[in-house]
Amino acid sequence: MVNIEKGYHYTQCGLDNVWLLNGYEVKETPYGKELSIDNVDGLHQAITKALIDKPVRLTGSELRFLRVELDLSQKAFAGYFGKTDQSVANWEKADKIPQEVNYLARHIIRQTLNEKAAYVDEVKRLQALDQEDYSNWLSFQESEKGWEKAI
Repeated sequence: MVNIEKGYHYTQCGLDNVWLLNGYEVKETPYGKELSIDNVDGLHQAITKALIDKPVRLTGSELRFLRVELDLSQKAFAGYFGKTDQSVANWEKADKIPQEVNYLARHIIRQTLNEKAAYVDEVKRLQALDQEDYSNWLSFQESEKGWEKAI
């Protein structure tokens, strides 16, 4: 298990459960502490991949992170579901998003990432995941290949 006590709690991404084990530097400036992260885009891609592979339902804040990473407004994102932007706003405030939104949002994001996955296959994959072994936090580390989820 990863020791998150020694990492950086990366809440600037809008998620409360992301920790960086390396690949960052905190500097003291005359205006306070300043955070510098190596390859932020790569880190956000790693977070996105970890979230769409997560074995339990997405939270509202995770859905918001993914929507923002897709550079979609709430209104544009709602269009994928035949809903209103108010529906998306409500989902993003929820502890757990509705199951059908969970499945379809992951499918849409996989398509965007060019990971072609049939919707039915994605639903079966998510249903088969073992939910008992999932931790409520995610840790990331930078390696020679870029950012990746720590085991």
